[in-house]
Amino acid sequence: MPFVKNDKNINVKGREKGVPNKTTSEIKILLVSIFESNLQEIARQSDKLTLNERLTLNRTLLQYVIPSVKMENFNNNLEPSIFDTSNW
Repeated sequence: MPFVKNDKNINVKGREKGVPNKTTSEIKILLVSIFESNLQEIARQSDKLTLNERLTLNRTLLQYVIPSVKMENFNNNLEPSIFDTSNW
């Protein structure tokens, strides 16, 4: 069905701000379910991994567990430091 200009059935404003994406929420729930079902096996197999492989595994999995850090507004109006950093 082709796009028809000024069709009253098309939401031209989009989703309101703050309303979560339904598909994204469903995918996150699915990923958590898969991860939880494999958690014991991951723990059991991690004993066989080298230190480098464990660190890679943790780094890979943490991005799905810990929320990403967003850039904060930087305010340059800082109070003077009580530490003398002139000879560092």
